[in-house]
Amino acid sequence: IIFLGKKVDIKFKSKLILGRSIFIGDYVEINCLSKNGVIVGNNFSIHKNSTIECYGVLNEIGEGISIGNNVGISSGCFISVRGKIDIGDDVIFGPGVKIFSENHNFDDPGKTINNQGTSRKGIIIKSGSWIGANSIILDGVSIGANSIVSAGSVVTNNIPDGIIVAGIPAKKIRDIYK
Repeated sequence: IIFLGKKVDIKFKSKLILGRSIFIGDYVEINCLSKNGVIVGNNFSIHKNSTIECYGVLNEIGEGISIGNNVGISSGCFISVRGKIDIGDDVIFGPGVKIFSENHNFDDPGKTINNQGTSRKGIIIKSGSWIGANSIILDGVSIGANSIVSAGSVVTNNIPDGIIVAGIPAKKIRDIYK
């Protein structure tokens, strides 16, 4: 069963693989043009005004995104798929989460940023994680299983399993299980 809201825009549908029980809310945009497409598991929801964007420029399309089972993406989220993104099972995203799996190189002062290329390390969000509202996850990060990223955090480094992080940049607050 697939529930589609109004004004849903899915581009390059041939690169989209959907599981069962899918909810796509109003004004959601999914651009699937990438090397490995967009693969979504069962019991997935993506809510109003959210975007999954797999390319920025046509000569450098993204790697692709894999989303597990029982994943919920709240309203207003933006997922920029340049490097590979893997999202495990039972992951939830609060409203306004942003994910960027690419970074611009800037080491050469003799060149503009636009002419220095990019790096694409990718992002892994392991099963059972909760990404709080308005958090930002940057390229090269792995978020451990059953971890929590507190609202408004900016994740720039790997997060181990079972901890809560908060802040800019996100730092460990405590273990979840004591």
